[in-house]
Amino acid sequence: MSCRYFLLFTLGTGFVAQGGGLKSIDSYRDAAAKANAQLTIPDWEQTPGAIDAAARNTIKNGNAALDAIGKLGPKKVTFQNTVVALDTLGYEANTVANKATIIKEAHTDPKMRAAAENAVKILNDWFVSIDYREDVYKSVKAFADTHPQVQGEDKKLLDETMRDYRRAGLALPPAKRKEVEQLRKQLAKLGTDFEANIANTKQPVVLTRAELDGMPEDFFSKPGIKNGNDAYSVLANVTWQFIAVV
Repeated sequence: MSCRYFLLFTLGTGFVAQGGGLKSIDSYRDAAAKANAQLTIPDWEQTPGAIDAAARNTIKNGNAALDAIGKLGPKKVTFQNTVVALDTLGYEANTVANKATIIKEAHTDPKMRAAAENAVKILNDWFVSIDYREDVYKSVKAFADTHPQVQGEDKKLLDETMRDYRRAGLALPPAKRKEVEQLRKQLAKLGTDFEANIANTKQPVVLTRAELDGMPEDFFSKPGIKNGNDAYSVLANVTWQFIAVV
């Protein structure tokens, strides 16, 4: 589980472990404010329908925000209404996608996992398409072409936004650019399928003691690990087993 997923999970419980105990999220808010950040409790979807609706509403709201950026004329572009607006809609969409990813990986109800997996695929496909909104790119580039005197975090955000556009192939001819977009969408789908297959697998990886050389001795005595003479089973979707072996 990545740091951002762990943070969402712990925020969802309302508590974070520290120093052997639990502290409420409220106790961290003052510290977060000093870093210009906010801590809020995420609202978790409870039904497959709610997961689907969250993904589709996110795309609908995101497209409206993208339309607003794309309609800006060259003389109306600013850092706030282009780069920051693009980053904000990305943050809000990623929050929904991160929750769906956790549900996909960890929910006990297969229907919830299936709905979340579909939501992740829909959102990932849309995330790729954002980079290829020609109107949005023109507005952001129009601002960048003014050579604004931005510093610090603002400069980093602007530089990385333009870098991502270059990596996405926006400078390529239209046909090549379309090819890159389709390949990225295909890769995103395959990546989600790969993660789902790992999460749902029941087939262990069977290794010998020699192949597990370097593992601590207590690993071999864990329940379910040893299943025969010099045969040790490792499940890729059991986090502690995967991390220990890797």
